[in-house]
Amino acid sequence: MTKTPTITTYFQFLMRLMIGIAFLSGTCTWAAPKELSHHEEAFVFAGTCPSGEAYRLVSYKKDIGDLSPSFYDYDGPAGKGTVQSDTAPKVMAVRVCRRLAEIINTNYWE
Repeated sequence: MTKTPTITTYFQFLMRLMIGIAFLSGTCTWAAPKELSHHEEAFVFAGTCPSGEAYRLVSYKKDIGDLSPSFYDYDGPAGKGTVQSDTAPKVMAVRVCRRLAEIINTNYWE
């Protein structure tokens, strides 16, 4: 004996699909911090520091002439700002979580 789908089954499927689309579109909107050109890519990292305070990192590469240096926009216990750095996101998150951390640009010594 075969079970035929009913209108209720189609309605449940349609509702799940609409909720999934709404959730994904809201998530994508939140994850896009600013307008990016077709040459840029951004990744958002957010979490809680061991102290319980929240942090947020936005990692992106920006085309400057022939170069594509990495940048971070950060906000956490260490402060708020933008820095050019090739540091891994995990390391950057640890730095941003330290209240007195000195976060410097890649070309600081030049």
